[in-house]
Amino acid sequence: MHGVGRKLASVTLQAVGGACVLLANLPRGTRRGWSRYRTWDMLKARRISARLRDGDRVLDVGCGTGHMLAELALFRAIEPHGVDLAVHPDRFTEIPITAFDGRALPFADGSFDATMLCYVMHHLEPRDATALLAEVVRVTRRKVFLIEDSLPEFGFLYRLRNRIHRFEAGMRYESAATVYRTPPDEAMFLTHEGWRAWLAAQAGVSGVEIESFADISQHDHHTLFDVSLRSASFA
Repeated sequence: MHGVGRKLASVTLQAVGGACVLLANLPRGTRRGWSRYRTWDMLKARRISARLRDGDRVLDVGCGTGHMLAELALFRAIEPHGVDLAVHPDRFTEIPITAFDGRALPFADGSFDATMLCYVMHHLEPRDATALLAEVVRVTRRKVFLIEDSLPEFGFLYRLRNRIHRFEAGMRYESAATVYRTPPDEAMFLTHEGWRAWLAAQAGVSGVEIESFADISQHDHHTLFDVSLRSASFA
């Protein structure tokens, strides 16, 4: 598919997927707020900051523009660093961001106190998600924070939305980074308990806490998974 056709298809799928989410969330309405710092992301950052300490070194894997780190830094005196498959042209210039290959993180063992993966893992195949989390655990001393598209269970509209999101996001990411390949299915779109079980089975993980962001986010599916690590994982 040529570049223009791919972009048009991605935009169309994104609109259809957004409509599915809008319909699924109609019973409680939606929230809106636009600025350099989006309102709901600020609220998410405030929640995560309560789980951090001043002086923490924090890595964001798949950081995009670096906005989540910039928002966290408003609430905690952190040392931020981001990595992504490509450095975003509209990045927050105050956040150090490094391009990486999507596999090996370019940091020594235990380099960070906490690492975030915000809406990243569901874009991967299970084996790649396992490998990436192993790398994250390797470079992290204390906590891993996953923010994911997750619910206690997925109804029809959300299952449809997840499938559409896989295609449209894949088109965008394949255009932006040649190392990315769209996964063949929605295997990593997991429910709350699905994520708990998957995370608990990974090496180095000692515990998982789940916090829904439905009360502060624009949609019900935004969920935080607070993953504690065993000391042996960074000894």
